[in-house]
Amino acid sequence: LEKTKEEAELEANSSFRQRVEESYRRMVNPACQEVDASPSKEEVLKTVLQLIKKHCAF
Repeated sequence: LEKTKEEAELEANSSFRQRVEESYRRMVNPACQEVDASPSKEEVLKTVLQLIKKHCAF
């Protein structure tokens, strides 16, 4: 799978990546939820669905 120029920039420039991550952490109403994407796709999906149910009152 080919990377976008944004993905390549985030990989190559750690300072830029840190600023982007900090911007997401500071978001409110609605806040962003950080999700560890290192486990299997199935585990990541399970985690994301749990967060959606918890925060969206389904």
